[in-house]
Amino acid sequence: MYKNYKKVFLLFMLVASSAFSQSAQKKMDSLMQVAKTANDSTKLAIYNDLGFYYIFNDPAKAKSFLLKGLKEKTTPKTAYSKTRLTNTYGIYYDVKGVYDSAQSYFKKALSMSKEYGFHDLEARCTNSLGMSNWNQGSYQNALDYFFQALALNRKHGTPDKEDTYLNNIGLIYQEMNMADKALEYHQKALAIRREYKKTKDIAVSLNNIAINLQDKGDYAEAEKMLVEGRNLAKEVENQDLYFDNTHSLASLYQKTNRTDLAIPLLQEIIAGRLATNIGNHKVIVSINNLAEAYILNNKINEALSILKKGDTLIKQFPEQKVSISEYYYASAQANFLNKNPKIANEFFVKAITLRDSIFSQQNAENTAALETKFNISEKELALAETRANLAERELEVEQKNNLIFGSLGLALLLGLIGYLFYNQQKLKNRQLQKEGELKTALAKIETQNQLQEQRLRISRDLHDNIGSQLTFIISSIDNLKFGLEGAANTVTNKLGKISEFASQTIYELRDTIWAMNKTDISVEDLQARISNFIEKARVSSDVDFQFNVDENVLNGSNFTSVQGMNIYRIIQESVNNALKYSEATLIKMQISISEAVENEELEVLIVDDGKGFDFENTSFGNGIANIKKRAKDLGGSVEISSEKGKGTIVKLIF
Repeated sequence: MYKNYKKVFLLFMLVASSAFSQSAQKKMDSLMQVAKTANDSTKLAIYNDLGFYYIFNDPAKAKSFLLKGLKEKTTPKTAYSKTRLTNTYGIYYDVKGVYDSAQSYFKKALSMSKEYGFHDLEARCTNSLGMSNWNQGSYQNALDYFFQALALNRKHGTPDKEDTYLNNIGLIYQEMNMADKALEYHQKALAIRREYKKTKDIAVSLNNIAINLQDKGDYAEAEKMLVEGRNLAKEVENQDLYFDNTHSLASLYQKTNRTDLAIPLLQEIIAGRLATNIGNHKVIVSINNLAEAYILNNKINEALSILKKGDTLIKQFPEQKVSISEYYYASAQANFLNKNPKIANEFFVKAITLRDSIFSQQNAENTAALETKFNISEKELALAETRANLAERELEVEQKNNLIFGSLGLALLLGLIGYLFYNQQKLKNRQLQKEGELKTALAKIETQNQLQEQRLRISRDLHDNIGSQLTFIISSIDNLKFGLEGAANTVTNKLGKISEFASQTIYELRDTIWAMNKTDISVEDLQARISNFIEKARVSSDVDFQFNVDENVLNGSNFTSVQGMNIYRIIQESVNNALKYSEATLIKMQISISEAVENEELEVLIVDDGKGFDFENTSFGNGIANIKKRAKDLGGSVEISSEKGKGTIVKLIF
């Protein structure tokens, strides 16, 4: 939720500035006076600090100070300050979103730091390149730069500076929803910050750790972290950090259904940020959350009132697209509940339009592929070292053989050389063959990673976009039913059926996402999914179910995701037909393997003891057609047999 401002805050931490406060502004004013009489090196350092401060407050003024410093002549005495200025100028462009220029200045600063031997700046410039790649969504490159910066600090720097790079690595894993790995690095950073009593940075780490603990469902520990971080931010009088921790705490209270505790915190954040003009772009999120809390407590007028404060902010910060789309959703819901359907519909259309544009612009990164690529790199390095060791040992053997057989004369020596040449060529051919096999394996892994990336991207789009819209529709229908209390039964019944249809669509969407997220599906996975479906059917009917999977099927059988989904859908459709039409008291399902003439065949039986039907004189709907189509996709066949009074049998073989 706070990705953009976190990155800016991390850059801000590198210079340990205390911007966004009145005391910082006074400090900047005094520095401007000092610069007028300072020597060249000090003057450039002041230009750098002034430029960095104004990047976040007055970009035009920031550029003016930075260019003024960069135009000064570079001498051995001013080289350090010029390198810092170059890096800060890159930050200026990075914050503006001009990434080509940003990376150009970061690389120039990195080259200068190497040329003059400024090892601390080398690590800092490398970190800046990581931040720039992160801002562009290039997580793999960002992670690589952060690890390089960490290595540089360990080689040339001091342990007290290591926390910045560990924290950044943790945030990348956090962005990729890898909570365990994120916690590993955040906790390392926190340990260093506690050791060196970096109070402000401790509060930052506590907030980051709490966010990941929430993702893992450890709400009690997350709350302890946020309360401590909030108190520390207050202790060091860092209002921006205080508001950040307070917002995280309020979000935790909302997530755990404690809106009575969340509301006063959100009111404090909104009033505080607007009064102090600190991080106003973050206020939109707080307004959205407070409106949601009011709506849950049926305080519609209060929700509409707080949402009006967001009108100016969304015009002032149009780049906050995700927050603005959530603002539109909240406005739509509040106006709908306030019986203003026309205005509600306008906001809803805005929300859908903006959300669609966001998804079309995002570059979804395959997090699993990132880790796999690092693992492959490590294996390739180990393989290269092994080859080098083999080559050294072969050379030693060859030298010993030459010494042993040298005395046997020229003829024997020639024979030995011929043998060694043949042996070496044979070994070379074997190595080339192994290299070819390795390249083939790597290409196969890359292809599999790309396929998995597509599956993850599509399933995320289905879950986040269509799933959230269906959920909103269900919520709106339920609210509409509540608002139409006392209306005709036909209206409420119709709304109920629409809500049930949307809910069923969500269940089917989850089944599809379940299959898409797997490259293959084990029999155990399929058995669990079917059992879950049976349990739901049992609750909503008086029918008894029997489901059995033979032992020979359970022993290591796997299906592709397409096969598994087709089997599941055939069983689901057959059971639903039996529940709707057969008046059965018992439905049996059996999965087994039969020995065919040439190979093994999987057999799926669905049998009910219902009233049956006349197969020849019955017209079938889409359900039976879908079953036959799925059986054909499996490369098999389906047989449906029934007699009146004797139930129905559906038999799938492939």
